[in-house]
Amino acid sequence: MRTDETGLLAELAAATRLQEGSEGVRKILRAIFRMGPVPIRDLARDLGIPVPVVAAVRGELEKRKLAKRESGVALTDSGVDALVSGAGIACKARYQVASVLDLPESVLTLVSKFSDIADGRPEVDVSLDQSHATAETAIRRAIYLFEHDAIEGRALLFLGDDDLTSIAVGLLSEHLAIKPGRITVLDADVRLVSFLRKFAPLHCPIETIHHDLRHPISTAILGSFDAFFTDPPYTTEGLELFVSRGVSAFRPEVGKLGFVSFGRKSPEDTVKVGRILASLGLGAVEVIPEFNRYEGAQLLAGSSQMIRVVFSGNSTIGDNSYDGPLYTSDKRKQSRG
Repeated sequence: MRTDETGLLAELAAATRLQEGSEGVRKILRAIFRMGPVPIRDLARDLGIPVPVVAAVRGELEKRKLAKRESGVALTDSGVDALVSGAGIACKARYQVASVLDLPESVLTLVSKFSDIADGRPEVDVSLDQSHATAETAIRRAIYLFEHDAIEGRALLFLGDDDLTSIAVGLLSEHLAIKPGRITVLDADVRLVSFLRKFAPLHCPIETIHHDLRHPISTAILGSFDAFFTDPPYTTEGLELFVSRGVSAFRPEVGKLGFVSFGRKSPEDTVKVGRILASLGLGAVEVIPEFNRYEGAQLLAGSSQMIRVVFSGNSTIGDNSYDGPLYTSDKRKQSRG
């Protein structure tokens, strides 16, 4: 039996003809691991995958002696070993944040640790549309990424990170004793890059690269990641550029994940945001209003939404440089001109 992630998951996806591909199989396996033994109907409902599809995956797992039936489906010891060694999934912790203001008591110490680190970060540069998220928001983001399988064994890309969400992910990874596959930050602010290079390694290996996203990303980034996170400039142009760079970094597989923090817009711009995401091969599967809170962010009215998107596996992204208006100040200059 092949236990490497690409081999095992792809093999199961092909055997069951799962439209969600390897990512769909991984989703099912992770849910069984964390919830099992679990009835097939409950599993299908929680994952939003039809019962016959989940049952087909269970059947293939049973053929390979990776799963068994115990008042529902559960992984065998061999199944757990394959999941750990092949997909990097080993943590059964589950979180449910009842509202955008609540955090589980077990992670409140992380807020304090994060605050101590963030106190020394560079001041905001408003010309780059920077506005620091609160410590609670950073940890909430890390939990949200973990719950949606963007950390454990994953290659995760941050497109801009003045909020230090990568450090929050590192703190949560320490707390849960989990291992991200790869964490990379691209940021145009050299001050922030220096800060991350100094403090991030204390908690989790983070690759930090000074890069202006107006320019194409390197071949070392292209097609290499499972998920991206971005809190882009407040303009729709900034959203489109940052998200397009994230999509170009995806491994070319259906089901890869994007997490976009973006301020509320007018109805016209909200429709435009949907069109931008769709044009990049992304579908919004969840939008949480006021998920992100910021320190003194006048442009965002103190908060922004979290948009979780899934990749269709099909998108044509150009690798050209961008020289149009990007940040709010650029747009203002353009309108005055």
